[in-house]
Amino acid sequence: MTLIDDALARSDARAPARIDYDRMNRVLPKQKAALTRAVKTNDPEKIAQACKAAITEWSEIGAWPDEWSRWQRALDDALPFHRQLDIADL
Repeated sequence: MTLIDDALARSDARAPARIDYDRMNRVLPKQKAALTRAVKTNDPEKIAQACKAAITEWSEIGAWPDEWSRWQRALDDALPFHRQLDIADL
């Protein structure tokens, strides 16, 4: 087998993703509001906590929203100059 054949076999064997769209639609406005409140505090730790909480829930839902970069930008803006942290590492 080739590398591509192996990858296709693993992909076919994996269970299809189950995304809870209803839950995402319910929680996303609350997560945006929580991020806004955290940003207004100017506390990087609170912003990181809001990001971590959102990521944890997105993982349970089965997908990240299209606007996930809002959380990344908020964390980037809160960190010192020339410092960056990927929100997936939280």
